[in-house]
Amino acid sequence: MRITETVVHPADPRRTFEMLCDRGYQDLRAERSGALDQTVTVEQEDGATVVTTRRHLPTGDLPEMVRPFVGPQLLVVETVRWGDADPDGEREGAMSLEMPGLPVQFIGGVHLRRGTDEGTTDHVVDGDLEANVPFLGRRIEAAVAPQISDVVRLEERIAREWLADHPG
Repeated sequence: MRITETVVHPADPRRTFEMLCDRGYQDLRAERSGALDQTVTVEQEDGATVVTTRRHLPTGDLPEMVRPFVGPQLLVVETVRWGDADPDGEREGAMSLEMPGLPVQFIGGVHLRRGTDEGTTDHVVDGDLEANVPFLGRRIEAAVAPQISDVVRLEERIAREWLADHPG
């Protein structure tokens, strides 16, 4: 199932990238998502900036059909591998969202582009959600996709708060 979401940040692409690579921001994201615990790493690998978050989430809000597969908590590993900035600070990256032990993953791209309003950034996530479960895969994807949209909206609010509290 194809998913495309756009968040508009009230900062230019360079400042937005700094925020996305800040451990404090990533910790706040995990905390606000209801994570029971989290680990954040920001590393340089082969010229790329790689941001990895590992968080255990409670499963009470998951769709009923998914809960039997996951138990009381779910490990979610998000990895974003950012390329270099162009002269305007815009960036492209590769993103994966995996749940080890489950046949569900999201793989796609992430883009930071200058927004239509001065001093803003369009943060676009575009990729494929796949649930490789015989007979139930499409139903699981359809149940999980709205939750991804909800997470994106939550992260948009968190980013606005973060940027207001941490002026560049």
